[in-house]
Amino acid sequence: MDLRNLHWTAVAKIVGLGAVLLVAAGVVFVWSGVYNVAASKDHLRITTWILTLIRERSIANRSFTIEVPPLDDDGMIRLGASHFEGACVACHNRPGEEINPIVSGMLPPPPDLMDISKRRPPEEIFWIVKHGLKYTGMPAWPNTRRDDEVWAVTAFLASLPATAGNYPELAGLTRSQASSDERSVGGSALTACGRCHEREGTGTNGDRIPRLAGLPEAYLLRSLQEYAKGTRPSGAMEPVADLLSEDAMRELAAHYSALRPTAGNQSAPPDPEQLRRGEAIANRGIAHQGVPACLSCHSGRQSQQFPVLAGQHAEYIQEQIRLWRRGGRIGTPYGRIMTAVAGALDEAQIEDVAAYLGSLPPGSATAPMTEVNR
Repeated sequence: MDLRNLHWTAVAKIVGLGAVLLVAAGVVFVWSGVYNVAASKDHLRITTWILTLIRERSIANRSFTIEVPPLDDDGMIRLGASHFEGACVACHNRPGEEINPIVSGMLPPPPDLMDISKRRPPEEIFWIVKHGLKYTGMPAWPNTRRDDEVWAVTAFLASLPATAGNYPELAGLTRSQASSDERSVGGSALTACGRCHEREGTGTNGDRIPRLAGLPEAYLLRSLQEYAKGTRPSGAMEPVADLLSEDAMRELAAHYSALRPTAGNQSAPPDPEQLRRGEAIANRGIAHQGVPACLSCHSGRQSQQFPVLAGQHAEYIQEQIRLWRRGGRIGTPYGRIMTAVAGALDEAQIEDVAAYLGSLPPGSATAPMTEVNR
C-alpha cells in the first residue's frame, strides 16, 4: 500500500480506529483487575517512573513562585519541632530514629527527612507540608490557612541535620514531667499541653508559643471550643481540641488561668524609641487610621473574653496580627473585630506595639489613656 496516495479521510479513520482500540484495551486492563495494587508489591518500573515524574514536576511548578521568609529564627524552629512532634513523627519518626516497621510498609514509604534540606529547597518543603501528596499517604496540613505554622515546620526541616541532636529539647520533650497535681487536672491532655505551654514555674517552649498562665478562664475556654469547632484555624490546635471533652476543656482553662505568669526573657534590649511608639498605640490608638487603643480591651479590666496582652511574647503577638491581616482568623465575631483593627496597621506599627506589650510585666493591667488623634 502506497501511504502517499492515501486520502486524508482514510488516514483519519486509521488513526481513529487505533485510538478506539487503545481505549478499549485500557478499559479491559482496568476492568480486569490484573494490575496488582497491593502495597506488598512495588509498582511496575514504568508506573513508578511516570508517577515520580508527575509528582516532581507538579511540586516544582506549584512551588516556583513561593517567597521564602527568614527561617533561622530559634523560636520558629522550636515551634516547627513542636508541630513535627505532634503531627509528623507517627510516620516519619524523630530525627535519627528508624522509621516504624509498620509505616515503612506503605507504598511509597515515608522518606527519611534527615537530609531533606539537601534534596529540596524550602519552597518545595513548604508546599508539600501545606498541601500533602496524593497517593503517598502524605496528608495536607490540617488547616491550610495557617501558613505561619507550615513555615515553622519548614524552618525545622530546613535546619536538619544540624539540629537533629538537639531535637528532644527543641520539641519540648525534655521539659519537666507533669507533677501529680497536674496529672489530676486534665489528665494526659495537660501533660501534652505542657510540652509547649507553661508548667508551674516554667515558660513556654519558645517565643512563638503563647503564654497561657493567668489569662482569663472564659477566654481560654472559648479558644478551646473554637479550635474544636474549627472556627479558629490552627493545624496544630484543632486536632488537639477536637479530642477534648467539654469537662476537660473547662479543667484545662481553669488550670492555666490559675497559673502564676513567669517573667519573660528578652533576647535583646528593647529600643526606647520603638517602645515609645508602641506605648502610644497600645494606650491611645491611632484615631486617623481607625485603630483603637489595644489596652482599652486587653488590659484585663474589661470583659473576661479578652486576653491580657501584657508580657505576652512580642513575636507571638506579631504573628497573630499578621494572621488577622491575611483574614486567617475571621471565623468568629471576636476575630472579625480584630481583622478590621489589624488591617489598619502597617508592618512597622505591628512590630512597635508588639514590642511594647511584650515589654510589660506579665499579666499586668495597665490603665489605658484616652485615645487621641496622632
